[in-house]
Amino acid sequence: MTRARARWAAMFGVAAAVSALLAATGWLAPPASRTAGARQPDSCTVLQAETERDHAPTTLRLLSLPSGATQRVTEAGYWINAMGYSAEQDVVYGVADGTGRGRYDHGAHAVRIDSAGTVTDLGVLGRAGARHPMWSLVTGATAGTIDGNRWYVRQDSDLYTVDIDPASADYLRVVHRTALRPVTLAAGVDDFAYDPADGLLYGVSTTTRGGGTVVTLDPATGKVEPVPGERFPEGGAYGSVALGPGAIYATANRDGHRSVTYRLPRDGSGPAVEIATGPPLASSDAAGDCPTEPPPPPPSSPPPPEPPSSAPSATPTPTPTPPPSPTTPEPSPSSRQEPPPPPRPPPVERPVVLPPTTSTPAPAPPPSATPSPTPSAPATSRHARPAPKPQPVAEDTGRRTQEQRRWGLTALILVLGGGAAAAHVRRHR
Repeated sequence: MTRARARWAAMFGVAAAVSALLAATGWLAPPASRTAGARQPDSCTVLQAETERDHAPTTLRLLSLPSGATQRVTEAGYWINAMGYSAEQDVVYGVADGTGRGRYDHGAHAVRIDSAGTVTDLGVLGRAGARHPMWSLVTGATAGTIDGNRWYVRQDSDLYTVDIDPASADYLRVVHRTALRPVTLAAGVDDFAYDPADGLLYGVSTTTRGGGTVVTLDPATGKVEPVPGERFPEGGAYGSVALGPGAIYATANRDGHRSVTYRLPRDGSGPAVEIATGPPLASSDAAGDCPTEPPPPPPSSPPPPEPPSSAPSATPTPTPTPPPSPTTPEPSPSSRQEPPPPPRPPPVERPVVLPPTTSTPAPAPPPSATPSPTPSAPATSRHARPAPKPQPVAEDTGRRTQEQRRWGLTALILVLGGGAAAAHVRRHR
């Protein structure tokens, strides 16, 4: 334990001694459920900022969880909100909008609170890259928490990331802005706490849609979602939120004429119960280093089957079945009885062979004529079956026809000439 943490523990030890006095004066009025909560072994302490009136100085108190016992630390002299605890630096950072003398000229300042309760003004909470002080983007912020060197601050419907690494050039500068959606849930979140188990921010939304529902805010995407089954009583703003072992704690600033701190089991095993009450508040905030329970482990899968023993087994070795032959599938019974005829090949188209052109139609060649072979046309496909050769037309058909005509005409002239000569001889006898 560091010296600073020891001082925090010593301060809480005093709180336990004066808890009875606080109960008598009305600062601590625990309900009957507090006794059961006090017997829980896990506990932690958070720093709570309480402001009773607008623009009034903030009072810093130590709040013990889950008992609800509180102890006044100091009056800060600043209007502090949106606090976050840095475990690495063992300090609390907060947003201060002003002092008892009024608001700051350039908007919100960053303040640091150490374990002794000393508050230090660190100057304007500016933006990264700005050379001169500008109006702070986080002025009026109401929710804050820290994860490592990232300080998440909600102002209106925006989530700003502030660098709190003292060695960084952007120390105490806004380095990122994320829009929160939907606004109907985000606008009513007045504080949240970071859960390292899932990297989400947990808060309570008090808008008309939220109605006291626990919601998660994703700092990477800005998505705001309700947590099923987790709800606080409807009422005013929940300005202080802290995560503890197995529960989420939230303080309603004003419930009638008092403020109320509730404990809500995170597993949905019961409703929210009161653990502490106090005077009504204009605003409040909380920051601390409370351990949270890790998420439940995923359901275990059944163990893998044990490998077979190396000892010889009495089980007979099954006869291996030969693999099916990669042949043509066995035909059906009907195809065995009457196999279908082989399909006829499709017709092959061939070019038409034309005979030589003559002046007169050529008669059919005589049967005795021996045709001379002519080359057949090539097939159009290499897979086509060769067709029978067509009967060629004899090339001398026309010539023989003309010779026959001439012989016939000669015979006719001889016959006619012979007849005329015989008649002439008869006349001259």
